[in-house]
Amino acid sequence: MYNTTEFLESYKKLEDWADSRYDEGISDIEQSHPDRKLQKELRYFRTVRNVLTHNPNGDDGKQLITLTDEFKTRFGKLCNSLMNGIGDIAVPFKDIYKRQLSDKVLPTINVMKERSYSYVPVMNGKKIWGVFGESTVFSIISGENAALMQENLEMLKIAKYITQYSPNCSYDFMGKSASIDDIRRKFSDAFAEGRRLDVIFITSTGDKNGDLDSLVTIWDLTSI
Repeated sequence: MYNTTEFLESYKKLEDWADSRYDEGISDIEQSHPDRKLQKELRYFRTVRNVLTHNPNGDDGKQLITLTDEFKTRFGKLCNSLMNGIGDIAVPFKDIYKRQLSDKVLPTINVMKERSYSYVPVMNGKKIWGVFGESTVFSIISGENAALMQENLEMLKIAKYITQYSPNCSYDFMGKSASIDDIRRKFSDAFAEGRRLDVIFITSTGDKNGDLDSLVTIWDLTSI
């Protein structure tokens, strides 16, 4: 059976985590977090915490709230969805379909079509040089440069069409220390700004200058 002391200790860890990332700690999350269900869950657990801390027993001296294993599981899921590192949802480096500047363009397009990929990171060693996507192909064709699409065409030859990073790009970067909630907020902030954000690349430095470690798409968040 889940006991009061264990829950209050876990809740204190959640409070400390929230205080380190939000100006007003848990209160900020309850009021402004993009996930309404998560807001509701936090309010519920804060109410339980307050009762167990300030008024655990009713008039008859019996404990007002009994903590069950189901309650423990539910609270654990909430904490995990906020505090856990991105390792649980990110696509690791070895599983990312990526191309080097020296790789051929047409085979890349074929793989993207087969696997329904919208974009592929183009690497310069272990660093992301740019992103090759559906828009890249459209730009080449609409610019009346379809003749470029030869069998031996390399990424380097179409470098000017490959999307380079800018603050308005459909991709962005974060560091390996990011939590799941940090990732969620990054996507939410982009949406609030009216910007399409398809993927967040996780690098050793948290920006375009670091070595690629993994990636997270908006769809990866649905797994939690």
